[in-house]
Amino acid sequence: MSTPPNPFFGMEGTPTEQLKAEDQLRIALLGKAKSGKTTLVSTARKPMRFYDHDNRKETLEGKEGIFVVSRPTMLQVETDLSIMKANKVKKLPLPATVVHDSVTYMIRAMEEEIFRQDPKLARLIRVGNNTTVKIRNSWDVINGVQRYIEYLVAEYSALGVDLIFVFHEKDEKDRTESTPNEAKYTGLVTTDPQYLQNSLSLFNEVYRITVDGNRKYQVACRTNFDVNASTTMMLDPFEEPNIMKMIAKHQAKREASVK
Repeated sequence: MSTPPNPFFGMEGTPTEQLKAEDQLRIALLGKAKSGKTTLVSTARKPMRFYDHDNRKETLEGKEGIFVVSRPTMLQVETDLSIMKANKVKKLPLPATVVHDSVTYMIRAMEEEIFRQDPKLARLIRVGNNTTVKIRNSWDVINGVQRYIEYLVAEYSALGVDLIFVFHEKDEKDRTESTPNEAKYTGLVTTDPQYLQNSLSLFNEVYRITVDGNRKYQVACRTNFDVNASTTMMLDPFEEPNIMKMIAKHQAKREASVK
């Protein structure tokens, strides 16, 4: 019996039978301040390039395999990205994981870069007697930040590295029910700022970490009454806060399912 012709001959692509959910992780992590976000991130694959936008690198004390840079400008991020691209072409080692912690503060660096490119998009506000700060004066800046995040996710994905973006969370405002005089909420949590909510669709894993009064930490990996979490791995709705253990659990379940 002859083999049927390949309808995809000459086209790029990967058969789904060859795909593994954990081969390249794109994780969006939500959580409140001091809820263990950075500690959870530090359990991902190493070596790790860690962009500390919150200027809290001391949280990583004693963690091995992490190379951290605090308060990077977007020029620094772009320069590193260019180096990684060149190293990939040269078949040199790349970080296993790239982390941006947190996106909430990375936005400030993105806005500064946007203002540098087009000063008309900023206005100056005096703080104190001798200090001024720049704030956006156009919705174009928000659009620019959204496109910037899309660009970074696409570029890191093309490199083949794991990617983790850490978001501070806030209560999700119900845009339909809210009025100028009264805010209404959906009961869910979302990204802070909320205009980045649609960016979560860029990630194949969306987790939320919480801690209760007994200092018990857990990671929501699937949608519940509080958050629209999701995962492509074979994980339970809630997991222990350890990414490598989560990967190992998925691999074990997958192997057991094919036996």
